Amino acid sequence: MHYFVGIAGNAAQRVKSFFFRQKHNYRVAVVRSSASTFLFNLTAPYDSIYAAALGANSVQLGIISSIGSAVSALVSAPTGWLMDRYSLKRLYLLGVALMAGAAMIYALARDWVSIIAASVLYAMALRITGTGCSVICADSVANRDRVTAQNLCVSVASMFSLLAPLIAAPLVTTFGGLTSTGIRPLYSIRFAGYVLVFGFLAFFMREPDRPLAEMRKTRLSFLKDFKRIFESSGPLKRWTVVSSITLFPMAMTTPFFQLYAHQMKGADQYLLGLMATSAILARLVLGIPLGRLADRIGRKKVIYILSPFWYASYLLLIFSSAPATLIMAGAFQTFYSISAGVIGAMTIELVPVDRMGRWAGLLGLLRGFIIIPAPILGGLIWEYWGPLYVFIVPMAIDLLIKIPLLISVPETLKPKDPAE
Repeated sequence: MHYFVGIAGNAAQRVKSFFFRQKHNYRVAVVRSSASTFLFNLTAPYDSIYAAALGANSVQLGIISSIGSAVSALVSAPTGWLMDRYSLKRLYLLGVALMAGAAMIYALARDWVSIIAASVLYAMALRITGTGCSVICADSVANRDRVTAQNLCVSVASMFSLLAPLIAAPLVTTFGGLTSTGIRPLYSIRFAGYVLVFGFLAFFMREPDRPLAEMRKTRLSFLKDFKRIFESSGPLKRWTVVSSITLFPMAMTTPFFQLYAHQMKGADQYLLGLMATSAILARLVLGIPLGRLADRIGRKKVIYILSPFWYASYLLLIFSSAPATLIMAGAFQTFYSISAGVIGAMTIELVPVDRMGRWAGLLGLLRGFIIIPAPILGGLIWEYWGPLYVFIVPMAIDLLIKIPLLISVPETLKPKDPAE
């Protein structure tokens, strides 16, 4: 017993040492991410069911997601450009304010069309905060620590969000079950939480140390500013395709994963909560070790290792005949998230930090052209081919297109300096 306590103590000490050797803004971003992830997971298992209860069919669910993706793509480039030239803190605060607005719209919605407005605001918020996190990570974390830092951030967030589905399920039961009335109060709780997050960031976040004054003096046009990005690295054009296809499976299946479990497999609010909790718990247990592995053996090798495991998530969902299998399907979703995080680390390492905002913005715009139609395509496949094909098609695209392209992209992990 003392042996295992000692191991746990040593591991905790190493995590603490790693956490505090990063810059101040990284630690602030971890807290922000933890709170936002907790609030998101209060309602995530029920978002599609809530929209369906307000009258949305499978195609309309896809339309809601696609509109959000389109807005995210449209604001990506200007957001990244502004973040490279002006205040990161102000834009970050704007992102959290938009999250609060989206939660309030959900809480007040009386039909599925209202959810479109919430989707638009939340998509803008995710784009702004996501670009901000890319800039913070590029500025605050060294290459040798990057994937570990990203997974530590997610793992800390998972420790708090692990409770969210377990708290939400009895609340939904108390308020009326899996109906619009039973789910609605959760969005009011989310709104109040985002208000607190906004106050925290306003007080603690600092502007990164970036050469903004010099950048503002340059009189490059908006388009020329973005053109310069591709001068910094050879594989960026191929990487935009790899990165975009990485998001395609999630964009296509997110509106339908919980809905499939509920409608096709009979999952109730407690089982849906356990599915979400299992994904969070798996990320909490595996995130840091797999991140450390990617920082040691290379990003691409870890992506190859993880891909079959998140394919298994969809297969377990499709062929599930018991609650335990559905819970495993939820848990295996975490391998997709970790793999996408490794892709994100490679993305950050392809351009200099002073171009990170524009790169993240441009990549978001280009991703949009691929992922905007994904949810609508998922809805049409659900309606006309059958629900199970919503999960088979993304696996085939990833295996047959993304993986071969990834092979052609250089590894971004730099060899460790012997002096370190």
